[in-house]
Amino acid sequence: MTPLPYDATDEELIGYVDQWAALLEIENYQLAAQFTDHVPEMKWTSELIQEIIKNCGECRPDQKVTVAGKPTDITQRKEVDRWERNDLDEIGEVWYDLNIDGLASDLTATFRIQDAGNGLILRLNDIHVM
Repeated sequence: MTPLPYDATDEELIGYVDQWAALLEIENYQLAAQFTDHVPEMKWTSELIQEIIKNCGECRPDQKVTVAGKPTDITQRKEVDRWERNDLDEIGEVWYDLNIDGLASDLTATFRIQDAGNGLILRLNDIHVM
């Protein structure tokens, strides 16, 4: 991934994740997996990302992420939490609820915000039901 500027705003970080979600919307899981860095312990692959999306909620093989979504009994959360740099050079996290087939869902992707030495990178941490 191309690092974002050190002074990237919360809106710019969310915008980057919106671009990742747009790749999921067109079901280009390979490119989506390459679009961000990943925390190593999760061992993310394009196949794993696809499997999680297809197996949430109604578990339909044709369901997919959509960037836009109408609220259901939940509202989509797009939130940035920032903290003091830790030992891994992480300075925050993005919480991003994924819309499924145009509806808000409780499937959440989290991304660690890391200082890469030449800017900020987003590292896919987890995708799970919150």
